[in-house]
Amino acid sequence: MTGPDDQLALDVDPTVVVAVSERREGDERSLRIGPLPEPDARALAAFLLNRRDVPATALGPWRLAVAGGVRTVLLER
Repeated sequence: MTGPDDQLALDVDPTVVVAVSERREGDERSLRIGPLPEPDARALAAFLLNRRDVPATALGPWRLAVAGGVRTVLLER
């Protein structure tokens, strides 16, 4: 695709960071993954939440009960 000044332009998928925090028995751990293409980030979030998918327009946070605590997943643009 060329722009008005004949320079090459490339459309790129938006990227997001997957932020995960998990609290268990008073301990909290956090992890940030990315940036990832948004479809990949949504697939990872769904996997971490043990779901088939997450809403296509929402960024979270989503919560999942885990043994002794809770996992929270959030997509950050």
